[in-house]
Amino acid sequence: MRGVVSSAMADALQARGLTDAFDLVVGTSAGALNGAAFLAGVARGCTDNYYDADLIRRYIAPRRLLIGRAAVDVAFTLDRENEGLDGDRHRRTAESAAPLHVVAIDVETAQPEVLSDLTTVEDLKNGLLATSRLPWLGGPPVDFRGRRWLDGGLADPIPVAAAFALGATHALVLMTRPEGVPRTPAGGLIERIIERRLRALNPDLVPLARDRFAVYEQVVDRIATDRDNNTLGVRLPAGIEPVSQLEKNPATLRAAAEAGRARIAELLED
Repeated sequence: MRGVVSSAMADALQARGLTDAFDLVVGTSAGALNGAAFLAGVARGCTDNYYDADLIRRYIAPRRLLIGRAAVDVAFTLDRENEGLDGDRHRRTAESAAPLHVVAIDVETAQPEVLSDLTTVEDLKNGLLATSRLPWLGGPPVDFRGRRWLDGGLADPIPVAAAFALGATHALVLMTRPEGVPRTPAGGLIERIIERRLRALNPDLVPLARDRFAVYEQVVDRIATDRDNNTLGVRLPAGIEPVSQLEKNPATLRAAAEAGRARIAELLED
């Protein structure tokens, strides 16, 4: 749900007619979902849906874990259609002149990989499910292209290096945590359950889960200290309350979206 921040930033860019300024979009997890909406021209609808109370209740339901179902249902959001998210949006993303690339973890190799050539609606949806499949909370790994995938955020939460490997010369990085807010563990019990589930899939996945917080901070530091001046990271100012991963309060999410739009407006004025 913290993705509401980068979704709103993308919305602010789109509202200013800047979609065509980008040659490719690379995203992990919620960032990939937001990138797909950006390329389809529905960044505003994507952002609005983050704080739709009815959608939140359907999308996040921890009680489903008690009956062996996923607590977070990304597939529901991909199939959702309303005034802001039309049914043809996935086709537009798949056929976009600027391709979408998403990062997911291969369960068997325990390595992050970039999923590209998402040029059909079916491949696009599967790729988005793969990159956003949270361990345990999101359900079992996603089967796609003969392999099993988990959320790319385990190893590559901010895929700047992937963007440059794909040929980017400059990168605008939309980040979801305010300045000075590190990535932190979800909690003792949840972390232990996630590790147990990952170990059952492949023991090599466990170090990824344990190291993901340090990896995130390393990438943030590299973006902040970019000496080649080809990467611009956009973050909310320090002091703004961060959004939790499973935030369900519409007012909190709407406020975060407004802060994201304001940050882009400030950036472009500068």
